[in-house]
Amino acid sequence: MRERAANANGRDGREPARALVRGLRERAGATPDLARARTLTARALAACALLGVCAAVGAGAAGMGATAAVCALALCAAAAAAGWLLGARARIDLEEDVERRTRDLKRALSELEIAQAETVQRLSMAVEFRDEDTGAHIERIGRFSVLLAEHIGMDEEFCERLKHAAPLHDVGKVAIPDAILMKPGPLTPEERAIIETHAEEGHRLVRGSSSAILDMAATIALSHQEKWDGSGYPRGLKGEAIPIEGRIVAVVDVFDALTSDRVYRKAFSVEDAVQMMREQRGRHFDPVLLDAFMEVLGQSGPDARARLCADPGALVEQTLETFALALQRGDAETAEGAIAVAIEEGITPTVLHAEVIGPTLRRLRRRAQDGEIDADRERLAHTIIKRVLATLRRYMTGATEPTRARVLLASLDGDSNTLGLQMVHDQLAAAGFRTSLRACVTLDGLGAEVDRESPEVLVMGTVSDGVEDAVERALRDIRAAHPHLRVVLAGPAVGGALPRELDGLAVLERVDESVGAVEELLTAAAAV
Repeated sequence: MRERAANANGRDGREPARALVRGLRERAGATPDLARARTLTARALAACALLGVCAAVGAGAAGMGATAAVCALALCAAAAAAGWLLGARARIDLEEDVERRTRDLKRALSELEIAQAETVQRLSMAVEFRDEDTGAHIERIGRFSVLLAEHIGMDEEFCERLKHAAPLHDVGKVAIPDAILMKPGPLTPEERAIIETHAEEGHRLVRGSSSAILDMAATIALSHQEKWDGSGYPRGLKGEAIPIEGRIVAVVDVFDALTSDRVYRKAFSVEDAVQMMREQRGRHFDPVLLDAFMEVLGQSGPDARARLCADPGALVEQTLETFALALQRGDAETAEGAIAVAIEEGITPTVLHAEVIGPTLRRLRRRAQDGEIDADRERLAHTIIKRVLATLRRYMTGATEPTRARVLLASLDGDSNTLGLQMVHDQLAAAGFRTSLRACVTLDGLGAEVDRESPEVLVMGTVSDGVEDAVERALRDIRAAHPHLRVVLAGPAVGGALPRELDGLAVLERVDESVGAVEELLTAAAAV
């Protein structure tokens, strides 16, 4: 298997990133500069040697003594040595500069490739929200594919590409109608034929890229439904004619599909799934790869797929650390993967809001204030968090009908904690409240927003220092115009300071208490 893996690693046409690095290095002038430095040094040494010989000959011809000739030769030799040392130092400096520029190029290219893969992975996650379990499926495909590739001896570069490419295996499902993709019963032959087009569609979507990651993703999309005995689709490839990355993902994808709930059946146990896959050894699956996968499962424990954590608190803490560190690095994939795994393990979005995302926002704010991360990195982290919140919001509110009381959430102009207020909004929306979120509202415009929305509850974001009196006056006027309006100050829950007590206003101290606080206010109002 390792010999086959080595052959696959060296397959022609799989190294566009390396070729691009070489091309950029040459265009940047690194290689010609180095060659030019070496040529000039050699010429200088030759000139010094020739000068020394001429000086010695001239001294002899002029009747000077041998001592003078030797001295002249020694002086030229010393000059040549000094020139060589200076040239060597210049060569070393230039070589170090070339290496640094090459590292920078490789890092930039790697980050660009990952960004390209992440862009397409957003599409994959959109597909999985139609067909799978909140995106955790694609995270598991990437994780298990890398474990299997490492186990059979694939090199580090291959495994790194596979980590980002394998989750894109089913991206072609974006072209499949919901009525077929989510059908709760057996598919007709015509529907099955439409489903099978997703391999070609996925390949068409990501092929032709200069990115090595997307190049591999295109190969996987096209080949992961092929079978070892040639009975797969779309091209009926057989045996080692199927690219190894496609064979790896084929094993992993079937295992995860069998052990996951589907709209038309419940999940099989790991034991039953293993038995079913063993029966397809040498037919559906590469026999050597299947055996290696069973070894991976054996090393991962009795239920490698679920990885259930006996201590939910420990899982939340682990998720917090992974999520926060990933955001500090700007690593969107790891951050989103941590949230997807936590959801799969049974951690609710409400807990993730309160125990993971909220603390991460506070940590980022402190690090920015201390100068440990710059403004660009903080903005990138906030952008990633917005995507995570959008993903969780779809998961939370997908089947919820907004039929309860109307709630207006407003953050004042200059409020830097709008993401915290977004979490409060999402929890209320998931509980069935009819919610509206308004950002950057001025105090003068707050009354107009209340008049327009006619809410039963107003939830305010952070109240900054120095404007408490103005806010109190504005809220007093609003409540006078709307006597039945209930007001919640959410500052502490969303990352702000604890506001001073204001008569008749509730204070929300934790984001996961949002629904209870609003329900309590409405219950008290109904009892009056």
